[in-house]
Amino acid sequence: MIIGSIFGLHLSTASLLLRLTIGTLFMIHGYPKLTAQRKGTGEWLKTMGFSSGFAGFAGVVEFFGGLALLLGVFTQIVALLSALWMLSTTWLAAGKMKKKYFGGYELDITLMLAALALAMLGGGIYSLDFLLGI
Repeated sequence: MIIGSIFGLHLSTASLLLRLTIGTLFMIHGYPKLTAQRKGTGEWLKTMGFSSGFAGFAGVVEFFGGLALLLGVFTQIVALLSALWMLSTTWLAAGKMKKKYFGGYELDITLMLAALALAMLGGGIYSLDFLLGI
């Protein structure tokens, strides 16, 4: 709270920063899965034993979930679902792909924890949730 009292920061500011960071990352990672890269991602998923249609699903979840976080719409629900999504991608990276933490699934874990923090904080006063009274 010392930083908050010195700089006049509010929990809504922390929520906004988390929403902008997480939302942007999800959108950046989801967009290619909705466009030309979807086919390549689908073929890669087939080699892992998944349906190629899962690539489009991943793109929708990441891109539109990220957009919802950026705007602050249903923030707590979307953040919790995003954390669960990152838990599943961590399972894929660590379990199926046998990646190590460093250079493998550290971003997934970081996004999962940040999304959980956002689920606890909520959208804050700088969100559509606040404007809509959700």
